[in-house]
Amino acid sequence: MVRKWWHTAAAILFWVLVWHLGAMAVNRTLLLPVPTPADTAAALIRLGSTRDFWLTVCASLLRIGTGFLLAVAAGTAGAALAVRWRLWEIAAEPLLRLIRAVPVASVTILVFLWVSREHIPTFIAFLTVLPVIWSNVESGLRQTDRSLVEMAQVFGMRRREILHKITLPSLRPYFTAAVATGLGFAWKSGVAAEIICRADSSLGNLLWGSKNAVDYDEVFALTLVIVVWSVALETLARRFIKGGRR
Repeated sequence: MVRKWWHTAAAILFWVLVWHLGAMAVNRTLLLPVPTPADTAAALIRLGSTRDFWLTVCASLLRIGTGFLLAVAAGTAGAALAVRWRLWEIAAEPLLRLIRAVPVASVTILVFLWVSREHIPTFIAFLTVLPVIWSNVESGLRQTDRSLVEMAQVFGMRRREILHKITLPSLRPYFTAAVATGLGFAWKSGVAAEIICRADSSLGNLLWGSKNAVDYDEVFALTLVIVVWSVALETLARRFIKGGRR
């Protein structure tokens, strides 16, 4: 584990050095310089020293997290119904294909007509994650050993016992992958929706404002914040689910 952390740290330092050298080389010919790692760190410290910045981060997390949790609940329920009723599976399949195919930008602009801008990132996060959760949970449920379930029923096991001892262990790897992947999708698509709809008190709106003000050191810093949160959320989700397995 320690060796892995050292390898990760060394890789990050390597790419930071590449970024610094690349920025120094490019800035010789550009009128508007590319921010270096030092410039980005200074902007990050400047942003992090304000209370409004952390309130903005929390607001974005709340919006996008709400959409993600709603998608987990709806996707799990929809997948369970699809496994149980073939008619529901047939009816829902075209809708899921449509949701996967439509670009986030198009959906954001469309729902802008009916949904307030503060709720659009929540809706977009929900819509992005729903097919991921649905398809993975459905696959996990279909991979459950039916003969094992039938044997448990013959021996008089209750439905709750079958759920906890057979169904959930079979479903867990699929659900873990869906949650980790879906959380990353929710965060990135939610921030993209915040940029498009200019939601108040959001990282996306802050990013757009920095871009318009030509504060590219802040643009880089905010992008770094978004990336770090994306990685952190996926890691926390995986560890939470693994911890619940014990």
